[in-house]
Amino acid sequence: MSQKPIVGCPGLCETLAMLNIEVRTTSDLMSIALYAEREAVRRYARLAEAMHRHGNQEAAAMFERMVEEEQAHEHMIEKWAKLEGVELRTDIGPVVWEDPQVPTDYDDEAIDPEYSTPYRALAFAVHNEERAFHFYVYVAATADDASVREHAETLAREELGHAALPRAMRRRAWRAEQQTGRDEPDIEPHLIHTLADLLSVAVSADHCLADNVDTLTHISPELGMFSAATHSILMDTEARLKTVGKPGEDVARAIESIENYRRKTAAMKDDPDALQQRLRSDSDRCFAFYDTVVTHASDETVMLTAQQLSESMLERIGLLRDSIKTKN
Repeated sequence: MSQKPIVGCPGLCETLAMLNIEVRTTSDLMSIALYAEREAVRRYARLAEAMHRHGNQEAAAMFERMVEEEQAHEHMIEKWAKLEGVELRTDIGPVVWEDPQVPTDYDDEAIDPEYSTPYRALAFAVHNEERAFHFYVYVAATADDASVREHAETLAREELGHAALPRAMRRRAWRAEQQTGRDEPDIEPHLIHTLADLLSVAVSADHCLADNVDTLTHISPELGMFSAATHSILMDTEARLKTVGKPGEDVARAIESIENYRRKTAAMKDDPDALQQRLRSDSDRCFAFYDTVVTHASDETVMLTAQQLSESMLERIGLLRDSIKTKN
């Protein structure tokens, strides 16, 4: 009886256990892997075209690079299956996997053709590789068939290797974005070692955002939801910071640069258009910072907290974009 292997997670509340439902044989696993690579090629190519149409050539180039990478992965799986005599099924699809730790709106934010940056495009690609890695790891840990486990372990290692290039490119893109804003605060993610380091930066950054949006809300009431969310998160983060101590010296200096920047933006209160642009770019920079801390963090609590901060920042970016659309 023909089965339709759908590898997926309907919502964030679901668990990775749902990803293994239909993977019973090596043929199932290799066929799903091949289909996923082909789907990635198709999607990245479509995104590259969208970026070109909107004049976002930098992001388009990033997605075109990812098309080439995924095509190489696709050919590798085909050769591997042929070498081992594994029959690749043609009835696989659709294949969808989502990591419950990654918010679904991340994809929408990362691939928006007018708003995407090289960093966002690469972060999107890295998250896709991480989703695949989680899937293969889960299959390797739970499959009954020894051959399935062995092939899943190999595919998991391959995914780690595949993610190495976009991760390196993402780091370079992060540094490039930082260098474009010379009057912006200088905060390197690798300086974050403790929870106190991370929360101290988060509090200082949110104070800057709160000051900015409070000034704008008087003339742009549609920013009210963004303002309310920022003040609520700031209150919670400040309360948590009081329980974890003080940041290290390097982070303390970085926070001082945020405070200097905060004073500069305060002087822009008579230029609401420029201030709104700063609010948007500062929010995006906060997300990029937290997202990069997730990658660099060696402490699990720091990593999980940075992940929470990046997710909440994405939600606020969504509110900000909605308010701008409403105004326009």
